[in-house]
Amino acid sequence: MKKGQRLMRVGLLGLAIVVLLAGCSGTEMPQSVATNSGPAASETDEVPVVSQADDVVIAGAVIEPAHWSELYFNTVGQVTEVLVAPGDQIAAGAVLLRLDTGELELSLQSAQQDIIVQKAALAQLINGVSEAVVARAAKGNAQQAAQAEIALQVNQLQLEKARAEDPTADAAAAQANIEQLQLQLAQARARDPTPDVTAAQVELTRAQIALEDAQIEYNEALDRPWEPQEVRDGYAKALRQAELNYELAQSQLESALDAQEAHGISLKVLMAQIDEAKDQLAQAIAAQETYTVTLNILAAEVEAANLELEALQTWENPYLDEASDEEVAQAEAHLRQAELAAARLELQMQDAELRAPFAGTVVDVHVETGDRVSPGGVVVVLATLNQLWARTTDLTELSVARVAVGQRAMVSVDALPGREFAGVVREIALQARDYRGDVVYDVTIELTDPESAEALRWGMTALAKIETR
Repeated sequence: MKKGQRLMRVGLLGLAIVVLLAGCSGTEMPQSVATNSGPAASETDEVPVVSQADDVVIAGAVIEPAHWSELYFNTVGQVTEVLVAPGDQIAAGAVLLRLDTGELELSLQSAQQDIIVQKAALAQLINGVSEAVVARAAKGNAQQAAQAEIALQVNQLQLEKARAEDPTADAAAAQANIEQLQLQLAQARARDPTPDVTAAQVELTRAQIALEDAQIEYNEALDRPWEPQEVRDGYAKALRQAELNYELAQSQLESALDAQEAHGISLKVLMAQIDEAKDQLAQAIAAQETYTVTLNILAAEVEAANLELEALQTWENPYLDEASDEEVAQAEAHLRQAELAAARLELQMQDAELRAPFAGTVVDVHVETGDRVSPGGVVVVLATLNQLWARTTDLTELSVARVAVGQRAMVSVDALPGREFAGVVREIALQARDYRGDVVYDVTIELTDPESAEALRWGMTALAKIETR
């Protein structure tokens, strides 16, 4: 069988397989059954219609702890101790986490020393001062002026160093790198080897046709034994040349395909390099913005240090004059400020410990030792998992009018078919909310069944039957 005929048969077989698969694709598959999942269901789902007896109100519900809270710190800090893990039973007031208080302790010691200084200053204003005190004040001012001068020099050096680290050049270099890579990408795309592949495919087809023709002529020559041997040898030589030409065309096509694949890889590498260069440019621009802010801060610090030095250099010893009522009042105010600063630091020390507001179970811990926390960021979830309630999710305004605090209820959950848990209505929401287009009220049912805490889990979908008689 000739090669062209074999290719035709393979093509017909492939077409038959495609038609068969297309016919199979029309078969309908069984669809999953939609179920009502309570509050987690889509807002577009229809609200299930539940029959209500005259003495029973039925509503969907969700299982929740009687009390739960997302706990967080009111201050910024680094976690040094994590004293609980999920599942721990915690007493009210127990310490859950601690933050690093090293800086606060130093600040508190400084504030307490400031209180001592302010008290001494106030006592001196009231009782008067000696020459030793006057001399000591002058010496202290001179020392402060010397320290302020050193601080000014340090701030000036920091400002000069920051100015020398201008990241503008990095941003320009990153931009130039992007442009260079984009130019290389454009040049690479202009060298598309696809035409070479097409030409090689055409040349291979021609070589194949020539090979088939040479084979036919050689076969026919074999059927003519009366022809001279040199004629048949000529056909054999032509067939061999056609085979060599076909092999050469195959090799050229493979080379063209390899070049096309390498070209594609080169394009991908260049595009990845461009993306990386863009990231570097974004980082350089961000560093440039930070650099500007840093310069402004350092310049402000230099100005503040300069003003402080000028103030110390023009200082006049206040102990040379008798204290006025205003000076005494000012000293008292300074003392009060120092006391308030110390009190504030003590409160911050207390805030560095996170304590349980009530007894319960640690549900989740979101931080580890060494993590930094910020005010309001949830770090621990605490709940009374031994006291579970059921909160209705779809009790309409038509049904809530029949519900009252103290009514008995039975709660069942999808996860435990055939089991019911006793409860009592403890709370009815004062304000309605929208649930899939209906006006509904949340009713909270305390689960009094002693087995509820062991059997149920927070978030389970439930059904509440409230006895209204």
